Amino acid sequence: MEIVIAMTILGMITGTLFALIQGSVKGAAQIEVIQRENDSINRLLDICRKTFTTMPSTATLTLTLLDPNSPGSSAQELTIAGAPHSFGFGFNPLSYKDTILGLRPDPSGATDQNGAVMNYLCLSREDLIPQTDENGMALRQETTGLSAPDEQGRYWMPLLPNVVSLKWLFYKEADDTWVEEWSESNWPDLIKIELVMKDRTTPVTMAYSVPTLVLVAGNGTSSTSTSSSNNNSNQGGGGGGGGGGGRGNQGGTPNTPRPPDQPQTPNPPRPNQ
Repeated sequence: MEIVIAMTILGMITGTLFALIQGSVKGAAQIEVIQRENDSINRLLDICRKTFTTMPSTATLTLTLLDPNSPGSSAQELTIAGAPHSFGFGFNPLSYKDTILGLRPDPSGATDQNGAVMNYLCLSREDLIPQTDENGMALRQETTGLSAPDEQGRYWMPLLPNVVSLKWLFYKEADDTWVEEWSESNWPDLIKIELVMKDRTTPVTMAYSVPTLVLVAGNGTSSTSTSSSNNNSNQGGGGGGGGGGGRGNQGGTPNTPRPPDQPQTPNPPRPNQ
């Protein structure tokens, strides 16, 4: 009887320890997955910060609101033009083609725990995947899934997986409003991104400022007039030393030193004859 009770207690202790170890391993795996996802989000937000805060004066932003009911399209597309250093990915990191950011649906149709459809945040550019490489080999081939071109023939490169929704908002300080569409030539005062990831309901939000272009009034002088006045002063100084004997060349070449006067040797006395 005592042996049976001891074996029962030992079994209970062993089962409890096994459950604790299993829960710890499962929790550590989930924490690692979340950490990797957070690292990917932080890298994306950092790239956006570098792009928006260092835009050149030639850059233009266009925010297009698409039809959410159309298959294979996201609700918005952000187009960045005139900024060759923005999102330097692909075969041509430095490109003057338009850069487009948007969502592409997961080809497998995966959903999260809340039943939301998964998407990929993707980048598209005309020269992202060239027709051929330097050796003339074809790079664009008939593909399916995420690497296949969309209905407009555009190729997309995934930047972030497991995205439920993505929303861009532009702030217009004059009206004190956030808008979901933008087609003006000037920049918005602020740019905000709202990103909802897999199995999450609270969006990741980040706002960015854009460079401020300030025109500084000139001082009324130019380098050309300054250099010409210096040249005139040099020419005047050189011409002023032409006459005047040995003191002449004060503005031109330096004076040549005169040799010292040689002493006169007295005549020796003549002997008396």
